[in-house]
Amino acid sequence: MITNADLTIFNYRGTDKITGRTTYSRTQIRGVSFYTEQKVQVTDKGLVSADIYKIRIPEDADTQGKQYIDADQYAELTDEEASSYWTINNDDLFGCGLLDDFEKESEFLKRQYTGKILSFADNRRGGLPHWRIGGE
Repeated sequence: MITNADLTIFNYRGTDKITGRTTYSRTQIRGVSFYTEQKVQVTDKGLVSADIYKIRIPEDADTQGKQYIDADQYAELTDEEASSYWTINNDDLFGCGLLDDFEKESEFLKRQYTGKILSFADNRRGGLPHWRIGGE
């Protein structure tokens, strides 16, 4: 698989008990295939466009030593335990590149992410083991 980018995934962690804001945990991944396609549609309100993302993460991509686990298992982890793992789940956020400036609360995060995960598949069987993400 040809890789052309790095990726940062922001996994949903819950609601901060003090601020009441949604919080996320960050994982930087080096060496992914990142493709953007712009879809355009003519409606009665004019021209509407959106970016559609297709991302493939090779099984051997550099995830900073974090291990992948299913989203259901990830949701059960404490914040401390979650720092050793990453996952993919619908409605998680992602950013193109290795995003260093990160505040775990969603108000700040909304200004820096690229897209939202709408679909994903675990394709680790076969000749090119990888995870596939679809988003906008």
